[in-house]
Amino acid sequence: MYFPNILLKMIDSIKKFAKENNVPIMLDDGISFLINYIKEKEIKNILEVGSAIGFSAIMMATVSNDIIVDTIEIDTGRFEIAKKNIKSFNLDSRINIYNTDALEFVSEKKYDLIFIDAAKAQYKRYMEYFLNNLKDDGVFIFDNMNFHGMVDNFESIKNRNTRSLVKKIKRFKDEILDDENYEVIFEKNIGDGIIIAKYKRYV
Repeated sequence: MYFPNILLKMIDSIKKFAKENNVPIMLDDGISFLINYIKEKEIKNILEVGSAIGFSAIMMATVSNDIIVDTIEIDTGRFEIAKKNIKSFNLDSRINIYNTDALEFVSEKKYDLIFIDAAKAQYKRYMEYFLNNLKDDGVFIFDNMNFHGMVDNFESIKNRNTRSLVKKIKRFKDEILDDENYEVIFEKNIGDGIIIAKYKRYV
């Protein structure tokens, strides 16, 4: 995807800030996959759960001038940074950011894509909570299904809290891959592992 030099510098600045401040954002090949998917499927309305500092919302919105992104971030500090980043790209008319718990966000809107990249232990709850906000041909996309390679190397994890989190991610991954209600694609080798899931009543 082509960006003018000035936008590339701004994107690089966000990525640098994320790295220096330990803010998790999508890996390069993961975000490339996501924006190409949005372009190919001509997606226009997106809900993102987990704005962080606005990187992925900005990247998704720049695919096309008629894309609208609603994005939710519970952390007030990251929310404020995301707002500034979104404004710096002049995208505040097409990216609506909400500082709230996603499970308290209420909307009647229907989305082509619901991108979930927030608290990993809550993925199943988010999916169930937002199912009615999915358009007839819409999809869920989940990031971090490999969780830095830990999902396939569970026994090597020493930290108790990390083991608990990875166990929940693995359970969610295994359950959705086996769920007959969903048509699922698992892109294990893209980014940190990406799942695309379409509810079968829409297939």
